[in-house]
Amino acid sequence: MPQPSPQPKSERIAGVPAEGQSLGADVRRARFGAQRAFGEFLQLVANANDGPPDARLLRAASEVDPTSGGFLVGPRWSDQLRESAYDASVLAQMVDIEEAERPDVKLPAVDETSRADGARWGGFVSYWAAESASVAGSWPRVKLLEFSGHKIIILVRCSRELLSDVSLLGGFISRGFAAEAGFKLDQAVLSGTGAGTPQGMLKSDCLITIAKEGGQAAASIVSENVKKMWSRLPAPCRRRAVWLCNEDAEGELENLGGASGPALYMPAGTGGNPYPLLKGRPVHVLEQSPPLGQVGDIALVDPTQYQIIDGGQRTALSLHSRFDNDEVVFKFTWRVDGKGIYSSPITPYSGSSTRSPFVALTAR
Repeated sequence: MPQPSPQPKSERIAGVPAEGQSLGADVRRARFGAQRAFGEFLQLVANANDGPPDARLLRAASEVDPTSGGFLVGPRWSDQLRESAYDASVLAQMVDIEEAERPDVKLPAVDETSRADGARWGGFVSYWAAESASVAGSWPRVKLLEFSGHKIIILVRCSRELLSDVSLLGGFISRGFAAEAGFKLDQAVLSGTGAGTPQGMLKSDCLITIAKEGGQAAASIVSENVKKMWSRLPAPCRRRAVWLCNEDAEGELENLGGASGPALYMPAGTGGNPYPLLKGRPVHVLEQSPPLGQVGDIALVDPTQYQIIDGGQRTALSLHSRFDNDEVVFKFTWRVDGKGIYSSPITPYSGSSTRSPFVALTAR
């Protein structure tokens, strides 16, 4: 299967320290300066609600009314806001993210449905010279992945008092945007329907679901579930795979002991590992995961086999007054779409069971 390199993790936003480090004076000054400058931009947008907009504001055209689309958030703030959303996410920051200038794009992708000779990567073929005097011609198959400019809309309320303090305003809006947008991104990447939202891993056409064991108790997770899920993940995906589970499902994993063999589950901190490990791969607890007992309450995925198309610098911002509560509401509009890159499970090179980068446990 294709093996895109995971994007390197870096310090994406000024003022965000690396794990285990504290903010130094220079970093604090940079963060506070950035917050103040962003707060001043937000004030310009707020003032445009009461009179002619500042000449530095650029109007974002609406699909319905070109004069009511709010204002474009400049590249500096747009990049920081979007990166802060990915940083606040758990799952979305691990997938393959591409930025696009247009909301609707079609990307070429390898049409691979089998790992057999002559089918890998959609049709590449190779052989040792001693194996055959000739070989049939081969031409790799390529498909198009279609992405739409689905809009995610984030509303942030703030008081008139907060609006008057540029430093506090910039920091509050930045943190609120990151927290909410990061949550919605993870929710969509995991279980979005694809209708008006990205298509999530649990709704992907290549998803494999593992049946419960005979006589298995309702809303339980047993060792055989875990072993069978692991067996359906392609070998190239295993070194990048992560487990996703509901908060209540974590308790079930802790019951997977090793009385008759090696423990499948290792709590965080064991051997210095920062995350719990299941079959040696990290476990990420997501509040967006389905409730315990439902399909996908535990899932095994290779996030690099999921593609996000980011709308780039088309982030727009508008303001709505709430005179009855003496509040204003900032409305951010951001275009983003995503889906898994495989349209069906994969036939392995050896063996009869299909495999997929997205595997989930069925309902119990």
